[in-house]
Amino acid sequence: MKERIIIKRLDKVLYQGKILNLPIKEKYIIKKSIEIFGDEDPCIIHMSFIIKEFVTTLLMLFKNNNTKLIYAKNYLKELSFINLEDLSTITIELEGRHK
Repeated sequence: MKERIIIKRLDKVLYQGKILNLPIKEKYIIKKSIEIFGDEDPCIIHMSFIIKEFVTTLLMLFKNNNTKLIYAKNYLKELSFINLEDLSTITIELEGRHK
């Protein structure tokens, strides 16, 4: 997963970089680890797997909507794992040629 994203609130960039480095809430990683692996203290391998699961969710939103720009307010439940305040005011843009 080499995709890059830009997360903005109005014109302020909150995050720009590889989608795999997206800030994810620790409690969501732990919850998913318990669901998938029965482990409340995930190792790095399990954490990597879980992060890819969350990233896939985001990439599917781009793909299913055939867009490179998502208004998080339209997907608050699906994107609640993102570790940023007030998701209702952010946009997420898929950089580059990916669609």
